[in-house]
Amino acid sequence: MRGDEEGPGTDRDVTTRDHLVIGLFVMAVITALGGVWPADPSSPVQWWLVVSAVDVVLCGALLTLPVHPRSTQAVLIAGVVVSAALVSTCHTAQGVVLFALGFVVAGQFAAYALEPRRAAVVAGVVVAAIALPAAIAPAAVHPVVVVGACAMALLSCWLMAQQSGRLRQQARTDHLTGALNRGAFHERLGDVVPRALRTGARLSVVALDVDDFKVVNTRHGHLGADDLLAGLAAGWRARLPAGAFLGRVGGDEFVAVLPGADEAAARGWVASAALRDVLSSSAGVAELRPEDSVRSLLDRADADLFASKDARRTLAGNV
Repeated sequence: MRGDEEGPGTDRDVTTRDHLVIGLFVMAVITALGGVWPADPSSPVQWWLVVSAVDVVLCGALLTLPVHPRSTQAVLIAGVVVSAALVSTCHTAQGVVLFALGFVVAGQFAAYALEPRRAAVVAGVVVAAIALPAAIAPAAVHPVVVVGACAMALLSCWLMAQQSGRLRQQARTDHLTGALNRGAFHERLGDVVPRALRTGARLSVVALDVDDFKVVNTRHGHLGADDLLAGLAAGWRARLPAGAFLGRVGGDEFVAVLPGADEAAARGWVASAALRDVLSSSAGVAELRPEDSVRSLLDRADADLFASKDARRTLAGNV
């Protein structure tokens, strides 16, 4: 830990938004081609061009709006709804099917980029955008095609959400201990600390470090020490209160974040956890202050941890 600070994972969010901008721009080009080169002479080509222009405007909105899942979801839904209005005017089944494919891609993108609740809302909009316009469009579209498109949209969105969630979990979790890895921990802490400062809610962090871990490695071997470390972290995680989380920030260094806990409650949690620890460990506690940043909060917990270790060594030397 040593006071290092990492901000929220905005890089991934920005990359995701860039992907959405590219997808919307491709849809704008395809829609414009449908207006310039219509499949049916009676198609209202002016609306195809209007929807293409709207997609370009949405691209601009994505590039200027703050990076946030809410704005990403809103732009996705706006793009689907506008295109659905165009589908209701399609005179050919090809146009309906083309946009249905685009809607499926939009749902898959939501399943990949957004949290499950937001992605589920987009998936519902996608199904409605396939079914309702096809029912009122001038084009003759067989009901089996509509039902099949809706089913494939839901299935592909669900599969994408499952796989994305699994990969995201693996990317955020330390494989040995099940705690958040360093990057994911700092990302989450970078969210909860500003929120607690805004609302005035209590929050404490506990820096945890295994005592004499080199000795543990020598005595039990690396694999045995890994097993003991995993058991220690599992015990800490099992005793965390609701809303709290644990991160592994170094080899044998962990930090527990306890929202709603003052310093006394945090020290009580440490004392309770230490009674059943499989290894001897030291802890340092810091309660969030109004003037704190993430870094200063972790620095104070680190300083308290070192003081605890020094006191333990002094006591051991006096025994």
